[in-house]
Amino acid sequence: MRNIRVGVTSIVLLCVACTAMPNGRAIDCAAARKISDSFMAALVANNLNDAVNLMEPDFVQKLGRAQAEAAIRNLFDYCGRPIDSEFKHDETGFKVYLDGHKNPMRKFYYAATTDQNAKGVCFFSVSVVPYQTGLKVTEYGPLKLQTATLPDWAK
Repeated sequence: MRNIRVGVTSIVLLCVACTAMPNGRAIDCAAARKISDSFMAALVANNLNDAVNLMEPDFVQKLGRAQAEAAIRNLFDYCGRPIDSEFKHDETGFKVYLDGHKNPMRKFYYAATTDQNAKGVCFFSVSVVPYQTGLKVTEYGPLKLQTATLPDWAK
């Protein structure tokens, strides 16, 4: 009987812990999408200053503005710089920071023609999190098609 109670208690605690984790569903999707779309528009316009302004300030402060812009530009080496973008998909979840704290997150995916690849070869993900009284981009990255099979949302 004691083993059953311990087992049930463990399951209940696990369920409570999972529901207590921050989740991107708590973030207004339209507001987060607006930030993400603006970030992609800045990349398409090759305006990295505007893109960096949309990012979490901690990232910029750690690297410095010039290095933050260079870090974004270096990611273009993988897939090319986007010259257009088309929203494809979004997901919710949370980001775990180096110090261990968690933040709810919405991630948006875009198909893009780049200066190196046709549309459908490279995709870009943009992650948005709450920051103080607004929303900021926390992560950005290119994704390159490695196999001929696209997920349904990317078609």
